[in-house]
Amino acid sequence: MKFLASTASLLATTALSSSTTTDAAKAPHPLHPKFRSQLKCPYAENWLTKGAEAAANELGIDISSTHQHQQNSNRKLLGSDLPIAGSCTYSNSWTGDKSCMNFHGESWTLDAMVERCSSEQDGVASQGVGCEDTSDDVSGWCVKDVSTAATSMMSAPEMKEEASLMMLSAMASCDNNKMACEAFVQGTFVAIGSCASGAGGGGSSASDQADMTMEGNKCIIAPGAIGAAHQAGFSKGYSTSCPNTPAQDSPYMWPLKWAANFQIKNMGFGSDDIKFESRGRTFYALDKNWKRSDTTYQLGTLRTVGQGPCENIAGDSDSNGFGCVLNNTDGMSTMIHKGGTMYFIDWKEDTAPVVGESDVSKIEGCSKINMAVVGNIRSDWYLDRRGDDTDVQYLGDQHVFYPDPDEGPIPMLAKQWRKKDFASQYFTMSMLGNPPNKVDKMADASVEDNMHWPMILNIPGEGFGDDMLQVYTNHELLTDEDDDLFMLVENYIESGGECPENNSFNGDDEITVSPPVQEVHIPSNLEVEEASWMTNEYTFSPVWQVPMRPVVTDMGAVASVSAAMSKPATEVSDRVTVESCYDEATKSVDMSFHFHDIDPTANGRLPWMAIGYRSSEVCAMTPPSGGVTPIVLITHLEGEGEVPRAHSTSLLPTAKTLSPDAFASMYMLARDLGETDDHSDVSVIAPQVSNAAVSITRSSLTTDDTVTLNFKRVVGEKPEQLNLMYAIGMSAELGIHTTRKCFVINAFPACSSPDGEVSVVDSTKMEDAAIKATLGSSSTTVSMVSTFVTLAFSCMIGVAVWF
Repeated sequence: MKFLASTASLLATTALSSSTTTDAAKAPHPLHPKFRSQLKCPYAENWLTKGAEAAANELGIDISSTHQHQQNSNRKLLGSDLPIAGSCTYSNSWTGDKSCMNFHGESWTLDAMVERCSSEQDGVASQGVGCEDTSDDVSGWCVKDVSTAATSMMSAPEMKEEASLMMLSAMASCDNNKMACEAFVQGTFVAIGSCASGAGGGGSSASDQADMTMEGNKCIIAPGAIGAAHQAGFSKGYSTSCPNTPAQDSPYMWPLKWAANFQIKNMGFGSDDIKFESRGRTFYALDKNWKRSDTTYQLGTLRTVGQGPCENIAGDSDSNGFGCVLNNTDGMSTMIHKGGTMYFIDWKEDTAPVVGESDVSKIEGCSKINMAVVGNIRSDWYLDRRGDDTDVQYLGDQHVFYPDPDEGPIPMLAKQWRKKDFASQYFTMSMLGNPPNKVDKMADASVEDNMHWPMILNIPGEGFGDDMLQVYTNHELLTDEDDDLFMLVENYIESGGECPENNSFNGDDEITVSPPVQEVHIPSNLEVEEASWMTNEYTFSPVWQVPMRPVVTDMGAVASVSAAMSKPATEVSDRVTVESCYDEATKSVDMSFHFHDIDPTANGRLPWMAIGYRSSEVCAMTPPSGGVTPIVLITHLEGEGEVPRAHSTSLLPTAKTLSPDAFASMYMLARDLGETDDHSDVSVIAPQVSNAAVSITRSSLTTDDTVTLNFKRVVGEKPEQLNLMYAIGMSAELGIHTTRKCFVINAFPACSSPDGEVSVVDSTKMEDAAIKATLGSSSTTVSMVSTFVTLAFSCMIGVAVWF
């Protein structure tokens, strides 16, 4: 790179490029096997090996930092109130275009700017000179805080910010840029130009969950399915009183600052035999988005995510060659998760570190990975239904035997909730029902004596590993005085140690955002059974009143209603409902897809929506054996008219890399759905954007924020099932999506006759043929759905929590 000052220039080394990295130069897998039991999130393997950069880089954004700057309403055109120390222009390795970032703050030194800029391709750092922002295509600045905290009582905290210039393009609207900045880069988007005026498709408008965010950027949950359990990586922490949330002030949410010993036992499917066991102690400061876990014991065959290289791979028939045999019964390993960064600490073998160790001289080494949008668990994760592809069921009370460490198994009243995840499996959280002061209600009782502690947690394997049963003992409340427990890495670095980012994001493998195919599916004992599940969001919040939802549980009633409607309906998710029947006369399936909660974007256009025809039960964007996936694409682009239009096109394999050329080709291949040979009776109803009266009868399943796609499709003989998937975009242009799901339709009763008569449907057959909206990834998908949940057609990152 080059450094330019007013009086001198410095030529440094050439920048690295991922396209020229050889196999020998690939970074090792980030995690030693002993750390893997700490990761209980599906898709972690691809998350760790692919990295967080791909999504933001596609939009031309740097993602080296993992901290978000608090929003500042006084920012001007440069995005930051801090003075400009310099800037860095560089070539974006993904687009080839020139990019630029400003360095704000007096803490930036010449060496620091040179070092930062040298990490970019063809970087040129300029001292005292800012970026040019005169282009009409500028959308705004992505400002992020890269300061480090004070390292001692005598030192002052740094004041350092980076402000990356963000550009408009065919694939990056104002909304896209804002989302990429906030969700991927963990920054604050400061719109300028057309985005500031609202003419460029959104920009600086408040986020959807603004009314749930506390002052200081707390209570922000992660996007998509991750938000069902996690804070956002850039959230400054959580609260017991996050405004306008279902569990606000509930006495049954996890405490914010606490610690407990944990014991985890993994059981194989169809058996209660223990396959793996681990023990240790976990510390939480969820009010700061911090967690520390000291693991002191690991024994058995671990089958979970993030397997990677293993010194002793299991070869027995029970593990199918998938699993890592661990025997770490001496010593300790430590993981610290702070915001969007996860640290892994190795301890010297001869130093005998203890749980909660703070002596950094005992540390052997440290590494970190960028978790981007994935923060720590939110303390009300099991109480509500927020986030995508999830559900909750309050179960009530029951007595259980609790393994007290001193007295052995003792009876305990547990108040229980079940939380459904993306894989249609469920967690069960058992909270202490009778705290010591429940009966006496002593006014001077300690906080601990009134605490409903987390006691037992059942964790599903989600197709990636064995189910787990986790027990918490020896609970303790923490205070701010215990924060040094979480400052281990900072103290280690201050003493002269290093904690580099350890990843394997460079290499010859093509970076994709598609759901990879699971080679070894591990069944779970915790699959959701339709007969036993019903939504029951009850949080004991003294503030929140959850709206009641009608629940139909009698299949005979469902059959009668479905028959009366001609097309039986199923709720695939909160966002999509499908009606279907089979027309014998035309050899066609008659289908209606209802997309719920669809609101216009800032430019008044609706986001894109799509239905994909999967070639098999495998939940994959495109066939694993190669080829394309036929899709029906609903668009509402400029120039298309008042009402959205339905097109027939193909999802190309190269779309998995977020290739602009792939999206352009998909547009070029698009044909009006009604003009294709196999589709007829096509209509799109969107009351959100249409002022015209709707002349056809609307389904009872629709509301004013529902977009309905109707069509008939020639299929020949009545199909046994259709393997489908849907995705809903964030903007009108193809690109980033907000949610996606694979599902199956397998009930096709006879459609109504032309004269309006309805065919009789046997309720017992209806029950047997009930549509099961099954998430394909629960049986076929492995690893991480690449890097981010909100990428176009990318699979969601799992709801599963990293406890």
